[in-house]
Amino acid sequence: MSSAQEVLSTHLKRVPRQERSQLRFEAVIDVSLRLFAEHGYEAVSMREIAREASTPIASVYQYFPTKQAIVKEIWLRYSQAVRSQLEQDLVFFVERKQEDGGEQLIEHMVDLIMTLQLSSPAYLEIWGCIAATPELRTLNDQDTLALSTMVVEALLVLRPAADRDRLEGLALMLTESASSITKLAISQPDEQRKKIVRQLKESMKLLYRATLGTYAVV
Repeated sequence: MSSAQEVLSTHLKRVPRQERSQLRFEAVIDVSLRLFAEHGYEAVSMREIAREASTPIASVYQYFPTKQAIVKEIWLRYSQAVRSQLEQDLVFFVERKQEDGGEQLIEHMVDLIMTLQLSSPAYLEIWGCIAATPELRTLNDQDTLALSTMVVEALLVLRPAADRDRLEGLALMLTESASSITKLAISQPDEQRKKIVRQLKESMKLLYRATLGTYAVV
């Protein structure tokens, strides 16, 4: 296991390696997502998770010392999915070297995050738990800063004359807006959610154009 993987796995008592263990591990994650969505994070116990996952409670504790550790694993998977796809989008954005690529990136970023947010109704509970947990809140903030740095580096390749401080502010606003407002949107009815997402994209594009000035295409 690499050092990076070790850091990410510090919330686990044990990392599953055999196929049977991996199946049990995944069952715990899947059941937790379902139960959190149905009953709320606080109302779900580790014993209930074990029962619904058809897994001995001792086996659950072999991997997850606390219910919060399950939330951390879910959050890590979510954040890694966002980071992986955003990295691909940024590479494409830079390689094409098109000035309107930034607006295309905004579209992709918001759509990506919305798709992941909507992949499980449990995410409303997950975000609430993260907001209430200092360790997870800090990790989430660090992840947002890391994502914004990725965006800055890509923009600097295309706009080397642009002011780095301005780009840092822009990237942070874009990543935080995409993350925070989509979390609000997922709790709304379908039509309202679509309207919020549409307005979010337009606002982000306006900010992008205003910040880059002559470097961006209107």
